[in-house]
Amino acid sequence: MDKTGNYAYQKELFERLRKSVSLKRAEECFGFIMKSASWWIIEKNCLKPGEADNLLLQHYPQIKKLGPKKWADCAKHLLEAIKKSAETKKLFNFKCNDEMQGFVYPIVQGDRICGYIGANYLTKDISSEALQIFPAFADTIVKEVRKELELSKLYETLRPRAIALSTVHTVHRLISSTLDISELLPRIARLSLQIMRAQRCSIKLVDSKRKVLLPKATIDLRAKKIRLKKVKVGMWAPGKAVKFGRPVRGRDFMATPLIDEDVIGVITIYDKIDGKPFTAFDQEIMSTLAEQAVIAIKNAQLYKEQEKLTMGTIKALAKVLDTRAPGAYIPRASFIKIAQLIGQNLRMDAESLKSLEYASILHDAGEIFVPESVLAKPTKLTGEEYAMVKGHPAAGVGIIKHMKALKSAAPIILYHHENYDGTGYPKGLKKDQIPLGARIMAVVSAFEAMIISKPYRSAKSIDEAVEEIRRNTGTQFDPKVVDAFLKIMKKRDLRLLLEKELEE
Repeated sequence: MDKTGNYAYQKELFERLRKSVSLKRAEECFGFIMKSASWWIIEKNCLKPGEADNLLLQHYPQIKKLGPKKWADCAKHLLEAIKKSAETKKLFNFKCNDEMQGFVYPIVQGDRICGYIGANYLTKDISSEALQIFPAFADTIVKEVRKELELSKLYETLRPRAIALSTVHTVHRLISSTLDISELLPRIARLSLQIMRAQRCSIKLVDSKRKVLLPKATIDLRAKKIRLKKVKVGMWAPGKAVKFGRPVRGRDFMATPLIDEDVIGVITIYDKIDGKPFTAFDQEIMSTLAEQAVIAIKNAQLYKEQEKLTMGTIKALAKVLDTRAPGAYIPRASFIKIAQLIGQNLRMDAESLKSLEYASILHDAGEIFVPESVLAKPTKLTGEEYAMVKGHPAAGVGIIKHMKALKSAAPIILYHHENYDGTGYPKGLKKDQIPLGARIMAVVSAFEAMIISKPYRSAKSIDEAVEEIRRNTGTQFDPKVVDAFLKIMKKRDLRLLLEKELEE
């Protein structure tokens, strides 16, 4: 430990000694023997003459009545007693005058003396045996306080590491809980506030040009909120943390960079709830959190890029299929939205909703293998022709089976023509045997087919199609899905979108 560390340790040791309940009890016990005693502790290995005068005056103000000469004599005896105590490392008595005497006992730390404990008292007939007991009391109390202090220091050292380990575990749970960056960043911000017991956390990411930090998530528990704003790299604490790639800490704020191969952003926390300043331990914990947060953020960003790539591939495939019959294979935005809203209403998770979206675009892709003459035939289909139509869901799955990202959409595409009562195709599944996504797609695709005109029949109105869906609940369609569909169709903005798309 360096000199600064030794001084801080010694200072805290004496602060704890002065507050020690055990020492106060020992003073009370010896007070019965010494009667009117004045106790003192000093944390120096020597005293100057002027300091000895102040010590006597502070703990034995009656000394003023003795006059300057006797006062100076008492201070001289006290300094001599301290010197002798330091030399012998034992308790040493001193006598000021006929009215007062005292003793000094050194407090030893390692091989050096770091201070003294002593008393001034009036009684003249204290036995030597009584004074010999005091060092044993004092040594035991000092050891007890030192042990408490060392345990406290050990706790302060281990606590941030324990929190850091817990943080790693918690952020790992965050990583697995969502790959949606718009959900992930607020969760990381809330976690930062909980761990640091702070009042505000802001997460900013570097833009593609690496000149500006864009605010992506802020959790503010303070009554007076601060408006989100961009920050130039190099400005303020967040900008400096990004520019120099290291934490920037002040009393009421701490900015921790998010570093991958390069700095991708910064987490900044403000104002501890208890009003205390941010410490080096806090910085260590936040650095650990930031390391794990970067992994989560990069995973979410990669997932988002993969989603864009997958969606681009799906749309390109739909475009190719649509060249056969323009407008037949690219669903309108309103139908995708209806499917998503039904899924949300039925509490589907994010991954299932994404699969439902993919299936919404490609659910009838297999019809490309059905001759146009069959699809547009105005009269009743023959058995062979109907078999062709019934084979289109499996054909659609065949188109996408080599795309790993679309694997979860395959059951929706394959079974969206199954009926709730078991009369559908290709497997004759019924009720809960049919995947929920396929039951939703059955309602949406039937509704879509009814309100769009075909070569062999005219289109129904929106209200007529809704009523047809209602009539077939429990037979062709799942009642739960129909209930959700009917609620959604009451939304005015959805109606307007449908009407606009149909006009176009």
